[in-house]
Amino acid sequence: MTLKKIIKVLIPNPALQIIRKYLAEKTLEQKYKGMTTQEVFTKIYEENAWGKSGDPSQKFCSGTGSHDKVIVSEYIKSIQSFLGSFDEKPNVVDLGCGDFFIGSNIRSLCNNYTACDIVPNLISFNKEKYKELNIDFQVLDLTEDELPKGDIVFIRQVLQHLSNRHIKNAIPRISANYKFLVLTEHLPKHNDFEPNLDKPAGPDIRLSIGSGLVLTKSPFNLSVVDERVLCEVPQFGGIIRTTIYTLS
Repeated sequence: MTLKKIIKVLIPNPALQIIRKYLAEKTLEQKYKGMTTQEVFTKIYEENAWGKSGDPSQKFCSGTGSHDKVIVSEYIKSIQSFLGSFDEKPNVVDLGCGDFFIGSNIRSLCNNYTACDIVPNLISFNKEKYKELNIDFQVLDLTEDELPKGDIVFIRQVLQHLSNRHIKNAIPRISANYKFLVLTEHLPKHNDFEPNLDKPAGPDIRLSIGSGLVLTKSPFNLSVVDERVLCEVPQFGGIIRTTIYTLS
């Protein structure tokens, strides 16, 4: 009997899956250990950790959450309805704008549009690609830097990649600068999950450990006036949920 068969006999398959998952998580953790947040996300884009665009001219790809047709169409439709409800076009800030495919589809419904990301080469690329859209692209770390002012802030599938320490740093900055937070997170399908389990900054998300971000719960305790779910779409055994928080 081979070693592989012996292991299968001695260790049940569910246990093997848990072991493999644990080892994969530890390998990923080691890969980004000791890096700054900017170095982490620069490496993610350089290595196409979230996928690669089918368009050779598109150097950067922010993953299926920004390009899957079902996810994107539902999100854009919902955001267009929300933005269209304002008497005047609002000033918006997009934190973690990524490759800006989604932002480019809602630009026309906004007044001033500031799009920020922590990866310098990505921002340089976006400036050139979207120069006709009158976007203020900025290199910015939402967990450390002063945030641009605006009426609405979009944070789409960004915080899920950060550690709790990073998120706690960002919360006061977000609360102080915006009336509305439009937050998108990939969450477990069932609502009885344990929220806000910690993880290092990296390409993975808390869904892999059966958790997800809920900013109104400990340790973040975001203070809100109101909240409502704008849209949600199933993906990879969980749901991608967009929530509008009224902050003031």
